[in-house]
Amino acid sequence: MRMFERGTREKAWRPVILPVLFLILLAAVVSCEDEATDIGLELKSVLGRVQPVYVDTLRIHTSVWTMDSVRTDHASGYVLGDLLDPVFGRTRATFATQYRLSNPWTPGNNADVDSVKLFLVIGDYKGNEITQQRINVYESFRTLRYDTIYYSTFEMGDSISKWPVGSAMYTPGDTMVTVYLSRTFGRKIIRDTAVLKDQALFLSHFKGLYVATDPVSQPGEGGTISVTLLAPETYLAIYYHNDLSDNLMYPFYINGYCGRVGMYRHDYGEAPAGTAIRYLNQEKSDSVCYMQGLSGVYTKLSIPGLERYKDSSVVLNKVTLVVPYHEDPMGYAMGKPSLLALRVRRGDSLFMDVVDRQVPDFYDGKYNEDDDSYYINFTKQVQDYLTGKSDTRDYYIVADDPAFGMDRLIMNAWDNSRPMRLILMYTEI
Repeated sequence: MRMFERGTREKAWRPVILPVLFLILLAAVVSCEDEATDIGLELKSVLGRVQPVYVDTLRIHTSVWTMDSVRTDHASGYVLGDLLDPVFGRTRATFATQYRLSNPWTPGNNADVDSVKLFLVIGDYKGNEITQQRINVYESFRTLRYDTIYYSTFEMGDSISKWPVGSAMYTPGDTMVTVYLSRTFGRKIIRDTAVLKDQALFLSHFKGLYVATDPVSQPGEGGTISVTLLAPETYLAIYYHNDLSDNLMYPFYINGYCGRVGMYRHDYGEAPAGTAIRYLNQEKSDSVCYMQGLSGVYTKLSIPGLERYKDSSVVLNKVTLVVPYHEDPMGYAMGKPSLLALRVRRGDSLFMDVVDRQVPDFYDGKYNEDDDSYYINFTKQVQDYLTGKSDTRDYYIVADDPAFGMDRLIMNAWDNSRPMRLILMYTEI
């Protein structure tokens, strides 16, 4: 711990006053019922005795844990793919969805299927940029309901066709994938023309599709893609003819009333021993820690040294968590998340953003290229702990979108030559 020199006191006014003013603003935003008089008194004390103290020596204990399941129904898009990561092991993402009649359909006399095509709009990609993957489409025999909640651990079990009804190759960079499905599958759909005139009957007749990819075999291979299901260009089409025309097409669409679910499976044991996560679901620190989306892993931060400031006369001017980026082994680059989420826990499984994130410009959380680190400011959250308004002293680095985000990150922990640090700037009044 060290004090600012007397000669620099005037220069210290600006960095001290601004964070304190922020605390006043944030307190007003977070709790309109809080009394403002105490904060005003604190500010007067700070202005009268500006002697900020800077501390960056509090030990941060980190441990890495697997997430519980996350909710994955009612999304506009889903993640698909198989990735064998040299650090995080295998991640497998699949999804299932219903399709609905676009309108009542009468195929006509002697109608027969010429071809069936499934169109998938592709968005972001994460993984090996030279790996092609085979997308396999199966018929689903399991009823999905749009008014039911589904989680990432949902199991299709044996409720899919034994063999794919169609397959296609995907290459990183593709923005659209067209999967040709079998004519036999198409003929099954139009076999009973009565169900093609009623939505409920149709959903009972054709329960939907399950989409997966072939597994990759070598560490560093594969990847995951986002599929935009509610895009107008994502649909199922049957091309057919009848006695009156040789060139007809009928589309089936996915909309907000379609039951759908994304499913994720992680096998961390498939990562090579030399690069895999060493301590998983253990209260053990390592020199690195981890964050992963798709209901993957998160890092728990425990800072026991904060307790010494509890019920003291300390007013926090600014609290900053500095999270250094750790290079991936084997030159395997997955890109850096644009933002880190720092959260607190409510109950056994619910994560909530630290209160400071309500003011994004202060919270920050972005990657800083100058020192290859992320900076997260969470002054109000810690101040609430010190004053007894919150009993939370553990924090969690979680994927910003744990349900559908494909980001993952390796970070330096405390026991590292370039460690994770907690910076406190405070004033004693």
